Order: sequence, then structure tokens, then C-alpha cells
Amino acid sequence: MRKFLISAEQLVTIAFLILYAGTPLDLFLLDGSSGEVGDRTIFRLFFITSYIVSFLLLVLRWKKFIYACSRDRFIWLLLGVCALSSFWSINSDITIRRVFGLIGTTLFGLYFASRYTLKQQLKLCAYVFAFSAVMCFLFALFLPHYGLRGDAWRGIYTHKNVLGKRFVLAATIFFFFIITTRENRWVSWLGYITSGILVLLSKSASSLGNLIIMTAAVFIYYQILRLKYKIMMPILMLFSTLSVVFYVWFVTQADAILGLVGKDTTLTGRSELWPAVFEMIEKNPWLGYGYGAFWQNSNDEHNLIIQAIKWNAPNAHNGFLDIGLGLGLLGFSIFIIGFIINFLRAIYLIRLNETYINSWLLVYLTFIILSNLTETTLAEQNSLEWVLYVSAVFSSKIYTNQIYKNIIDRPLT
Repeated sequence: MRKFLISAEQLVTIAFLILYAGTPLDLFLLDGSSGEVGDRTIFRLFFITSYIVSFLLLVLRWKKFIYACSRDRFIWLLLGVCALSSFWSINSDITIRRVFGLIGTTLFGLYFASRYTLKQQLKLCAYVFAFSAVMCFLFALFLPHYGLRGDAWRGIYTHKNVLGKRFVLAATIFFFFIITTRENRWVSWLGYITSGILVLLSKSASSLGNLIIMTAAVFIYYQILRLKYKIMMPILMLFSTLSVVFYVWFVTQADAILGLVGKDTTLTGRSELWPAVFEMIEKNPWLGYGYGAFWQNSNDEHNLIIQAIKWNAPNAHNGFLDIGLGLGLLGFSIFIIGFIINFLRAIYLIRLNETYINSWLLVYLTFIILSNLTETTLAEQNSLEWVLYVSAVFSSKIYTNQIYKNIIDRPLT
């Protein structure tokens, strides 16, 4: 009976991960077109179910729940600012609903971290991406009305950039397994190559650039960070500099680079969008416009940006700018301070204890930076990226405390 319950719980977890990663339901509701889905009641029901189930499962393990909750203050501070922003939000109803969604998403990430080891978490994610990859190929090849948009693939997602973003993350997970484990490497290589093919077929320049950088990052973090400081620091500085230079060069030259496979630059339109977003942040710099409230068609601030850029932007296409818009300097500072502390802490922990667990935290934080340069996934409700951010941070801290406890409890010899 116990084995059955464990298997059932894992299946429920996988189902929720698929929900957060994205399903083809949006495509069916849109009948293959692009745009906003009008009635999302069914999605709300699914996500609310995931929030309730996650909370109940956490309550069943309430000691672990309380212990995990105390591991990181900055995530809870950020949630608190999001909730308080409803008092000054330009659309308080939207802010309250989205804060509820963000809290529910965070609870699922916390459950994921407290219930499964990091290795188990990554394996479950690999299963989800394997399933999604098969579905993407089936939709593109046999249901092209849904799976294709022009000459670019979008698979089971509403936009090709989402396909590219998802499988950069998938490729990162599979390559991480290739580097850190010896078992079933051929399966990991198959997953990595398949993910790379889907990124290419999405024809998203920034996703392809991110894939190259993340592949290099996984290798460098796992191999280089164990070297002596005199060797490690110059290599890291060189890698960081080359990564920034490469990224800027790649996205500016993407038309020429991707000409043979159908050119597309995901920075199209952002050169007009970002200056307009900066102007709006300067008008309300300290507290912002309220979590999740700015990009609603019913407010004057959003309409000013649309008039300036001449296209209907769904967000700032930059996660850091969107935090500044929603939560101002207050929320942005809380997130950045927590992020930097975790980033530096991950490097320190790799030096302290050479395990793949600490390497993953650093790898995922790097992915978060890259993915939010041209898209928005920071502190986003119902987002797989936020689920994995929460689980990576809490998993590392839970594991670290276990190490320290073992060191303290170890008998003197």
C-alpha cells in the first residue's frame, strides 16, 4: 500500500509539473492561432487544485514544511511585498489574484524541494520534458495547424519562443546528468540532442544562444570551480566576459546566423519597448505599479507604452524590468540581494563540498539570468521557472544544513 501511495504521489507531481511547464490546451482554446485566451477558467481550476494539494501534502509533513520555510527569508520577503503592493496597485483585483497564484506556485516549489531529493527532482523534470518533446514532435508533424507557426515550430506551446525557452532548460538538465552521473548516459545524450533540435526548430535566436552558454556553464561550473583560486578566478572572469560578449554579438547578428533555418531575432521590438518601460519605472520608482497589474489593457500606463511602441507587448520581455515595474526599487532590491547571496553561496558551497547538488543551484541561477534577459519568468505565478527557482534554493539550503549537522554531530577522533 505504501509503495502504491508513493507512486501515486509521484504521478500527481509529474502531472502538476506538466501543468506548470505548459500543455497543448491553450492551442486548442485558441484553435491554433496566437494571442490571449479569453476564458481561462479551466486553467484556474487546475492550478487551484495544485495549490490545495501541495498545501495538504505539506501539512502532512508539517515539521519538514516549517523547517524548509525557515531556510530562505528573501523569498518570503518578496512574497510579502507582492501582497502589500495590492494597497498601491493600479489594479488591486488583478494583483490580489496574481499574488494568490504566486503563493500557490511557491508552495508547490517548496513541496517539491521538501519531498524529493535534488536528483529525484531533476529526474521527474526529465520525464516531463521527455513527454513534452514527444508531444511537440507529434503536434508539429501530424497537427501542423497547432504545432507550427509559419516556418517555425512551437510544438504544444502558444509561441515558438516558449518552445525554445522550455527546451533550453530541458537540454541543461540532460547535460547536467551527462556531466555529473555515469548511469544511463545514452538516455541523457538522447534527451540533450532532442532538446537541441527542438531549440533549433523553434528558430529563436536568444534560445539558441542561451543553449550554447548553458552547455558551457554546466561543464565549467562542475569542472573549474574545484580548481585552486589562483586558477579558478581568472577562468571564471574570462568565461563571464566572453559569455556577455558572445550573447550580445549573437542576438545582434542573429538574422545572418540563422538565415539558413529561417531568421528570427527575439529582440525584435525590444529596442523600442525597453526605453519606454524605463520611462514608466522612473515615474514610480520606489513601489512600482503593483504586482502583475501593469500589463493590463484597462490602465492608462500600459496604453502609453502601446502607443509608443505600436505593438501589444504582453510584458516587458525582461524579468528584471518587470519586477521594477510591479514592485519598484523595494521589490527589485529584495529579489536581487537574495539572488546574489544565493549565487555567491552556491560558489562557496561547491568549494566546500564538491557535490552535484550545489552545482545545480549555480547552473539554475545562471539559467534564470539568461532566460530573463529577453523574457519574463521572475516571480511569475504558475511558472515552471519560479517553481524550480524556489525548489533549487530551498533544496540547497536543506542539504547544506544536513551537512553542517553531520559535521557537528561527528564524533572527535
